[in-house]
Amino acid sequence: MQRFTIGDAAELAGDVGPDPRLIGVLAELDAPIDLDRLRTRVAERIGEQPILSRRFVRQGKAAWSASWEQVGIDVVDHVFAVGADDPVAAAVEVMVAGLPETIPMWRLLVLRSPGATHLLFVAHHVLLDGATAVAVVGSLLGADVAAERPAPKRHWTAILSLLAATTRGSSATSLLTPLTSGFRLGSVEVDLGPVREAARRAGATVNDVLLVAIADAVRTVAARRGERLRRVVASVPMTGLPTDPGGRNQVGAFLISIPERLPDQTDREFLGRLAVRTRRRKLLARGSSGSFALSAVLAGLGRLGWYRPMFERQRAITTLVTNLRGPVEPLTVHGVGVRSLTPISPALGNVTMVFAAVSHAGRLRVTARLDRSVWGEQDVLTDALRAALTRLAASRV
Repeated sequence: MQRFTIGDAAELAGDVGPDPRLIGVLAELDAPIDLDRLRTRVAERIGEQPILSRRFVRQGKAAWSASWEQVGIDVVDHVFAVGADDPVAAAVEVMVAGLPETIPMWRLLVLRSPGATHLLFVAHHVLLDGATAVAVVGSLLGADVAAERPAPKRHWTAILSLLAATTRGSSATSLLTPLTSGFRLGSVEVDLGPVREAARRAGATVNDVLLVAIADAVRTVAARRGERLRRVVASVPMTGLPTDPGGRNQVGAFLISIPERLPDQTDREFLGRLAVRTRRRKLLARGSSGSFALSAVLAGLGRLGWYRPMFERQRAITTLVTNLRGPVEPLTVHGVGVRSLTPISPALGNVTMVFAAVSHAGRLRVTARLDRSVWGEQDVLTDALRAALTRLAASRV
């Protein structure tokens, strides 16, 4: 048995619903795949991923009192096929239903629908984070996909990491409303190359481009409701260094306020100014190893039963944005190609639109997880997001 780290405890404390705190990656295949061969592949490679042999054991109400236990893996319990008329809807159903705690909380499902086959990897966020999930899926499928490894943290005071999690807060909006169970996914996919080049010209990153495009899309939805968002505030997770070979869960976050664009600002100028802001915020977020202070606060809220009530009323952030670096080359499984990867992130409190992006073989896919309260505006959101990404990728001045 191995006791939880404070990062593990923070993740478990956040599993307060209305849906389980699960992450997922949905892969679209270009041909059917044989289940028995897939199970054989996973059985051969499971030893390379000891994180998948851990289950957590609760030992009281406090999340930090839980422990990890290494157990044997029967691939039949984790890798199986499901019929699905709509693979995306089936993936949502799996993530809403949750996973049992009696075995390690992950699954690799073959979703068989008429004319298409998908693979869904789903896991509890306390088991692994998004960057690790992409690497784990790549390993199980036979590809070398390295999880993101930031530069070593400087051991400054924990106050800095808390400062990275503070802003003036989001503009008032009806988009912040307590979540209900169940969600929909809306996705937009573009070429990664032009996005990366546009970011480089502005002295920015792909993540900066995503933040601007997502803020534009969120503002478009708000405008349809007659609201003006002067400040769209995004919470952006940052994955830290692993505490041991089995897991990571040193995930901090920084908040970044994306203001309205000035009338005379070009896309390039706006991107450049936002890039300065994000660099400063990242520097603060890296101020303490593992964001210990923030994790301790979150774990404490869970112990007191305040986590869900507090986050259902929060007005600090407008949305959550995760960007994952996926494989550069196309993934294949036993000769079956992967056409696309769709990331699925958990939601929080009253944030009705959560965004996750992943790159794969020169393409960038952005997925929006939508609460029921914004289902009617799904097309407005995705159309605005696609238009913003296309515009930013083409910007040269």
